[in-house]
Amino acid sequence: MSDPSLPSGLPCRRQLAVTWGIPDRYGGMTAALLHRSRLFARAGATADVVTFESRPDYDVVRADLEERGELDDGVVLRNIYEDFRAATRTAMPAPSRPSPAPAARPPDDEIVTAAGTVRRWTTGDVLVRVEHLRADGTLAVLEQLPRADASTRVVTALDVHGRVTGRWESLRRFRFAWLDEVLAGEPAVAVVDSKVAAHSLQHYRRANVTLIHLVHGAHHDAAGRLTQSRRELFEHLDRWDAVCFLTERQRDTAIAALGDTGGLHVVHNAVTVPDRMPLRPPDRLHGVIVSRLSRLKRLDQALEVMARVRALGVPVTAEIVGDGPDRRRLEKEAARLGLDGVVRFAGYTTNAAERFADGAWTLLTSRSEGESLSLLEAMGAGCVPVAYDIPYGPAELIRPGRTGHLVADGDIAAATAALVELCTLDDDAFAELRRSARRVAEEGHSDDAALARWAEVERAAMRRHDDSRRRARRSFVRRAVGRAVRVSRGAVRALRGSTPHPR
Repeated sequence: MSDPSLPSGLPCRRQLAVTWGIPDRYGGMTAALLHRSRLFARAGATADVVTFESRPDYDVVRADLEERGELDDGVVLRNIYEDFRAATRTAMPAPSRPSPAPAARPPDDEIVTAAGTVRRWTTGDVLVRVEHLRADGTLAVLEQLPRADASTRVVTALDVHGRVTGRWESLRRFRFAWLDEVLAGEPAVAVVDSKVAAHSLQHYRRANVTLIHLVHGAHHDAAGRLTQSRRELFEHLDRWDAVCFLTERQRDTAIAALGDTGGLHVVHNAVTVPDRMPLRPPDRLHGVIVSRLSRLKRLDQALEVMARVRALGVPVTAEIVGDGPDRRRLEKEAARLGLDGVVRFAGYTTNAAERFADGAWTLLTSRSEGESLSLLEAMGAGCVPVAYDIPYGPAELIRPGRTGHLVADGDIAAATAALVELCTLDDDAFAELRRSARRVAEEGHSDDAALARWAEVERAAMRRHDDSRRRARRSFVRRAVGRAVRVSRGAVRALRGSTPHPR
């Protein structure tokens, strides 16, 4: 499967990044997979981002990503339902594939766009029927429970004339058939970023496809137990040709809990570091925090730190870039702490990483991270971090006193003292901190370093894939020979029982 013609060292020309969908306001995981796809495309690979979500307006998603520059360098975005709306497929024989019956009642939910419509029917909490319509109103894909107690929906694809072009007994088989069609038998490496997509893709075994799962988030809770959303995946890591973690601590935790199943690797996020960084930030007392506004990020504690620093006579200000379900609560908390006019909630922006250039410092107070992309982006811009020592990421990026400050998880007093120290350092010492923080992002997380590491991991994964197939073939041959021997012995015994022995 290796392709030695790629000058980058990547062992395979066809590269897939598999995720469930592309949110309108996406975060670190999606940004990282898009960055990786551009990196692979620039290295000469064919890079496709493939998604399975059902939203009907992927033309809007694509246009937005193109405007941001996320699909530069030939990266192609593909969605399964968009493809079935647009592509022409051959109708199956009518007697064996009758067209499905129309719904007996109006849908419970409907999403209408210029590109197509999605209609859903539910019975209680169970989704029993989904129709994916084209812009002209014709039915492209129907998902329907075949009976009330069925566990998965049967999927039927139709052409614009209502003729059946395909039918699959489950959504998983439908997705796998589409991936087979997309790849057309070509050798490929598929990196599955989304844990939702990974639950299906862990079963996608093809001779031509090397399968890698990249774990972006935390997989164990504070007590060291597997999180519920990761349990099935982590109990079957051997199903993958490689499983990649963003930090050494992530990998070590998985091995301590589950043992080393083989094929476990570490591949750091890559970040684009600004071409230049001023010796000093615009304002030594101003901080920038880029984060989703959710309880997982514990930004109320970041606000508490800033309030305490100001109470000590250091008049810090901050901009919080991002949005999320906790925004109103955090705005009220900022007002309660007397931070009105001191902390500005800037909302979501498509150029969040660029905002770090305006900051001297940043705070990271999350409960957990995979490897915080925003922390890396901050350090690359010389925005010096004060971070909780959480799983995972900060401890592998921050050298206390040299590239930032690392304090115990949840220790607001220690974070307060660290931020005061940062804000009151003399200019020369702070400039050295900025340079050192920037070097962490430049040296260990550059595009060149990431590409070289991915090439190494993919080569190992392809070897493991080939070895697994060879073992499976040998096992099959042994079983076949064993059956043949048993059959032969049985035949001999039967003959002996019916034919007299010569005397």
